[in-house]
Amino acid sequence: MYHADPATTKALRTTTAPIIRSIDMHLINEALARAHCMEQRYVAERDRHAYRLVARRRMERKAARAARRARRLATAVVAMNDRPL
Repeated sequence: MYHADPATTKALRTTTAPIIRSIDMHLINEALARAHCMEQRYVAERDRHAYRLVARRRMERKAARAARRARRLATAVVAMNDRPL
């Protein structure tokens, strides 16, 4: 029958506990960093989406102004051609 030396067992327990604890802390830090990166990615994607939406609305307004201007010019051309000489 094998009996472990109490001094050796205590030494093993004291050396493995900090290692396990440090591995756990490392994994916690990795999880926190991963969560932070995911949050930053989400915020960046949301900002890009908002920017694209604003740009799209700006282009729509610009196109609407151009269409109104073209209609006014077309109306002016028709009015000038209908005018008697």
